[in-house]
Amino acid sequence: MFALLDGGIIAAALVFGMIDGLHLSDLQQGNVTTFFFIFYVIFEAPANILMKKVKPHIWFTAIGIGFSVSTLMQRYARDGTDLTIIRSFLGFFEAGLIPGIVGYLGYWYTRSELSMRMVIFYLAIPIAGILGAPFSAALASIKIGNNLSYQNIFQFSGIITIISSISAFFLIHDYPDDAKFFSFEERQIILKRLDHEQGLASKTKGTVSEAFKFLLDWKLWVFSIIYFGISNAANVLSLFIPTIASSIGYSPTESAIIFMGAYVVGLIGMIIYVFYLSKKPFWVSITLFNLITAVSYYIALFAKNKILRLVFLILTGFGTAPATPIAIAWLSVNQGGVYKAMISSGIQLCFGDSSGIISPRLYETQYYPKYTNGSILFITALSASIALSLIMTVYFNRENKRRDDNPVDISHLSEEQQRKMYDKHPNFRYKV
Repeated sequence: MFALLDGGIIAAALVFGMIDGLHLSDLQQGNVTTFFFIFYVIFEAPANILMKKVKPHIWFTAIGIGFSVSTLMQRYARDGTDLTIIRSFLGFFEAGLIPGIVGYLGYWYTRSELSMRMVIFYLAIPIAGILGAPFSAALASIKIGNNLSYQNIFQFSGIITIISSISAFFLIHDYPDDAKFFSFEERQIILKRLDHEQGLASKTKGTVSEAFKFLLDWKLWVFSIIYFGISNAANVLSLFIPTIASSIGYSPTESAIIFMGAYVVGLIGMIIYVFYLSKKPFWVSITLFNLITAVSYYIALFAKNKILRLVFLILTGFGTAPATPIAIAWLSVNQGGVYKAMISSGIQLCFGDSSGIISPRLYETQYYPKYTNGSILFITALSASIALSLIMTVYFNRENKRRDDNPVDISHLSEEQQRKMYDKHPNFRYKV
C-alpha cells in the first residue's frame, strides 16, 4: 500500500508548489511522469521472469527498498532533470511490484478464488489514496527546516516506505508448501487443490523461450487492449484529479480533499463488487464500471455548473478502482498455469500501463482547461475496452461449447506435457 501512495504523492506535489519550486517547464512536467512510466513499462514483464527465480520475500524487500529510496531522493531534486532521473529509477523499481503481486496471488489461490483476492489486494489503492491525500496536505502545510511544502511530502513518504519494505522480509511467506501458519491437514488440502488445477508454484519451472511463445497468443493482446482503456483512465485520474480540480477553481488543499473523495467512492465501488457483483460475468462488471467512469469524466470536464462538475469528478473513482483488478484477474484465470499467468499478466500490465507514457503529454498546462486530446483518448479507450470484453465473452462461451462437444483423449501424454499445454488443454474451460 505504501508503494501505491506514489501516484497520490506526485499529484499532491504538483499542486503544492513543485512546479514553481523546481521551475518546471511544460516539457519537464510531462517528463517527470512520462519517464517514470517508460521505465515502469519496460521492466514489468521481465520482472515477473526474474521473480520466478527469486524467493518472493527477498524480491519484494529488494524492490521495496529501491523504490523507497527513490521516493526519498525526490526531496533532494534540484531541477526538472534531477527529478526526471530519480523518477526513472522509481519506475524501474516499482515495475516489479504489481506484476509480482498478481503472480504471487496465483501461488496461493485457485482460479475460482483469484478474482476476489485480486480485488481485495487492489483495495490498497483507494485506501492509499484516502490516506495519501490528507497525509500529503498535512505535511505540506507545516514548516520543517528549509523544506518547501512538496519536499516534506517526498521526505516522509520515503522514510515510511523504507520501514514497511524492510518489514516485508520477515512477514512474507514464499509458498503454501512451507507456510508455518497452516496445520498439516490444511496444507495438504491446499496443495492438493492447487496441484490439481494449475500445479504448485514452488515446483513450476519456466524458460525465457517459453515466455516468448506466450506472445503469440492473440487473446493476450486483446486482454491487453481491454486493460489499456481502464489503466489509462486510472492513470489520468490518479495523476491529474488535483490538477483538474484546480482548473475548476479549487485551492490546492481543497483539490487534495477532492482527490481523497475520488478514492473514497472507489473503495465503495470495490466493496459493492465484492459483495454484489463478483458472481456476475466479467464483462458485466467491466462494462458497468467503464460506463460510470466515462460519463462521470465527461460531465466533470465539460459541464457548466461548478458543483455538478465537482460531484462527477469525485465519481470517476467509483469506476476505475474496481475495473482495474477485474481486468487483470480475467486474463490471469484463463491462462491454464502459474507460469503463463505470471508472464501474461506482466505483458498485459506492461501494455496497459504504457498509457502513462502517452497521457501526461495530453494533460500539460498548455491544454488547460478541457484537455481535448486527452479526453478523446480517455473515452475512446474505455469504449474499446467495453467492446472487446463483449467479444471475448462470446468467444470463450463458443470455445467452451466446442470443447464440450468434441472431447479429445490425451492420456498418452505425461502430466508434465499436459501442463505445458496451458489453456489449450482440451479439458480446460475458460471463465467468463
